[in-house]
Amino acid sequence: MLAVNETPAVDLCCSNGEPLRVDEQRPIRSRRPWGFGLTFAAVLLICGWFITWGDGKFIEHDALASFYDAQALSIMTGHLDVPREAIGFEAYMFNGKAYGYFGIAPALLRIPLLIAFPDLDGLWSRSMMMIACLLALIAVDRILRKIRGPDQRSGHAQLPRSLFILSAALGSTNLFIISRSYVFHEAIMWSSTFALLFAWALLRYLETPSRWLLALTGGLAFMSFHSRATAGAGALLAMCVLAIVLIWRTTGRREAGKALLGFQPIAKPGSHAGIAVLILMATLGVYLGVNYAKFGTLGSMPLRYYDLYVQAPSRMKTTGAEQIHPENIPTILATYFGPRGLEFQDHFPWLGLARKATMIGSARIDVVEGFSSFPVSMPALTMLALAGCLFLFRGSTDPIRRARLPAAALFAGGGVVFMTVGITERYLHDLYPALIICAAVGICAIDWVNFSRVKVGLVFVLTIFGIALNSSFALTNQRAGSWGVPAQKQAEFIHFQQSVDRFLHRDATGHVR
Repeated sequence: MLAVNETPAVDLCCSNGEPLRVDEQRPIRSRRPWGFGLTFAAVLLICGWFITWGDGKFIEHDALASFYDAQALSIMTGHLDVPREAIGFEAYMFNGKAYGYFGIAPALLRIPLLIAFPDLDGLWSRSMMMIACLLALIAVDRILRKIRGPDQRSGHAQLPRSLFILSAALGSTNLFIISRSYVFHEAIMWSSTFALLFAWALLRYLETPSRWLLALTGGLAFMSFHSRATAGAGALLAMCVLAIVLIWRTTGRREAGKALLGFQPIAKPGSHAGIAVLILMATLGVYLGVNYAKFGTLGSMPLRYYDLYVQAPSRMKTTGAEQIHPENIPTILATYFGPRGLEFQDHFPWLGLARKATMIGSARIDVVEGFSSFPVSMPALTMLALAGCLFLFRGSTDPIRRARLPAAALFAGGGVVFMTVGITERYLHDLYPALIICAAVGICAIDWVNFSRVKVGLVFVLTIFGIALNSSFALTNQRAGSWGVPAQKQAEFIHFQQSVDRFLHRDATGHVR
């Protein structure tokens, strides 16, 4: 069903300079150039509705959402501890001071805002989440266009672009993450956003190497890693590979990485290698320095200081005071990629997250929260990503070969969650950047010039199904969560559920009368 033409004459992913057939030399102007723009605007409106709880208020306080503001103020005054109320039950207590284990990058973004608007301290989380979502979706589209190459026969390009942005924005964990603005979600959102921007910058750098593009790529890797060390670790891994290739080129192998990664030659690779190495040293140096300043150790999450574990010694015993356990990999892989990702409920919205993980072997799992799986909750992106992996392996064009490095590295970095002690829906978003890149390759591989209704119908149906599921997950997580939900919003949601039940003639147990 998915096929890519082998001849460069009609390959949708052809690189610059490859010829088209004679009858395709004349560009076709888009008949509906506004179609994608309307789609993009619609998804932003929906995301904006979720982040503001339907009220349209972007400057507002939410539960456990003021940590980064407090961290920014601490950095401005020369220390890293924060008031206990800013971090709440997630505090790490060391020498009588409260610290958060979250990276400093989102706090750095707050500093100009707190200087310009000091009266809005603690109210920026919703706005920052929306900005991160907007930047992520722009990066998603740019990555798609960069992988697709210059052959933008626009009458056919609008449909895959629209379906792809719908899947990425609404038919994925993006909607679940933006449904709550507390610190857990903001950390993951910014890390994934910077990882996607990093991937776009890296694709540009591999195509047309320049020092400023390399510096931009490295800066985005820095911000991703210092937002959350998962997707960020993938960006850092890609920078390590890039530095190795550049160093190799300085030894005389001027075209090292060209065949495998589509990496174009550089006249003077030595300066590029130096920049890449300095970026890596700065990123790791700041990371280790911040950890040492907080806890007197190079580790970022010394669980012996974690207040929740101190108050619950059984949890400390379960995890062995360690967050990473390789023996958890089979369990978490089976859970996140298996068929158990959905539970049917009696009341609106009827589709809920699963609660029972697929336990394999002697896994050391501390907590299981509501979760879904990639094939269940993101069927369109998962199908496209599987197809994309095939074409990444084949590497038939330079744009596809250039996508290999960010796709593989970001998957490896996000894969850290397979070894953690928790299972929860938000952790799926750590793999979102890698999923997007692979899916972008997959959708570019579809022959949209000669597409059939079956192809379009399948992608469309899977996209709609993914949107329905993730809307349900996001709404339930926002309005019926176990903590941090305003009483008024919770009451409104319960009243709406009861109204729907009455409309459908169901009693309190959910049975039809």
